[in-house]
Amino acid sequence: MEQWEVDLIARVRDLARGPWTERAARHDREGSFPRENLDELQALKIPQMALAPAIGGLGISAEGQMRVMEEVAYGDGSTAVALNMHVLVASFLESMPPFSRRDAVLKDMGQDGALICGPGSVPTGEVDNRKAGFRFTEDGDFVVGNGKAGFASMSEGAKYALMGGQIDRGEGNEPDVVLSIPELGTPGVTNLMNWDSMGLRATSSHDIVVENMRLPKSEVLIIPAAMLRMVLQAQANVVNVQTQMRARGALGILAIWLGLGQAAFDFTVDYVKERHGYLAGPMSSLGGSVGYRADQPWAQFGIGNMEHWLETGRIVLYDTIRRLETPFESSQAFTRHLVRTVYHLRRMSEEVSAGSMRVCGAHAYVRNRPLERIYRDMVGGNVMAWKTDELLHSLGLSALGREITFVGPAGT
Repeated sequence: MEQWEVDLIARVRDLARGPWTERAARHDREGSFPRENLDELQALKIPQMALAPAIGGLGISAEGQMRVMEEVAYGDGSTAVALNMHVLVASFLESMPPFSRRDAVLKDMGQDGALICGPGSVPTGEVDNRKAGFRFTEDGDFVVGNGKAGFASMSEGAKYALMGGQIDRGEGNEPDVVLSIPELGTPGVTNLMNWDSMGLRATSSHDIVVENMRLPKSEVLIIPAAMLRMVLQAQANVVNVQTQMRARGALGILAIWLGLGQAAFDFTVDYVKERHGYLAGPMSSLGGSVGYRADQPWAQFGIGNMEHWLETGRIVLYDTIRRLETPFESSQAFTRHLVRTVYHLRRMSEEVSAGSMRVCGAHAYVRNRPLERIYRDMVGGNVMAWKTDELLHSLGLSALGREITFVGPAGT
């Protein structure tokens, strides 16, 4: 990393471990969007960090981006998830073929700090993806969109939303794919403001509903499904640094897990140095006086396990980040390595979150201590689309020489 990146990371660290400490608890309790945090990040141009300098971005390195994301998550997991959604979608737009709307939105993001979200999952109150998503029809020089999708993290802070959908071309014909980037204030677009989760409560991952949204055809990208499939299949066989760098969105999620894991570990180490005995003072003669928890072997074992997973997770993640700069021998070799990395960091998150609670116990599982929030935020990462057993299955298939695909919240 260059010195300016190191300095930028330090400034983010000062925010995350300073004013965000109190805010994180408040926004978690209220389920409110941490707008002040995003304002401070925008002042540092953090949302533009992965965009090219030519369009107003910082052009930060992959390692610098992950270090920033790790520091943000240490202070507040919700802010980190919202930020990563914006960075992921912005980077996707930058990799798309140029068209007028895409170019204008990128300019707004790069020069003026506009933010974007990407509603692309099943709405939070539903379970069937066949009933979700956006569908378009044509009306002269316009397309008309309708539908509903969820998990639009950053939606309360975003100016734009990336919405993908289809135009039905009739029985026997494949649909066309539509990519649109409307402003959230466009007539017909409604943010339901309905995100109400156990953890990561301040991400504003609301459902977005679209009813008769009219967009000029000149402002959307319409691609025949067969053509898009051919492009994606061709890209899947290309092995170069540019295609590997597209994994930065997924790896940003892992950096969030790492930052939260470090926060949980640091709390645990400090806590056990203060936690003394079990029973209240007068009852200690009945067997409740066992000294400081830091002196108990079982707690030391637990902390050792947490430390192992945290530090090996950091090693594995940043080794993968550095290897992005060199083409892998094949697309399958890269996919296998990516799956291996996600698996290890996912296991890290599971072990550290559970370990912190086992070691600290009931007195840390109260809302006046930050571990309770950090734990819920880490569990929020553990329930994401990547499943531990599924990742192991993919690694086994790959070891047997069979083709695997990496699919998850950051794409395929």
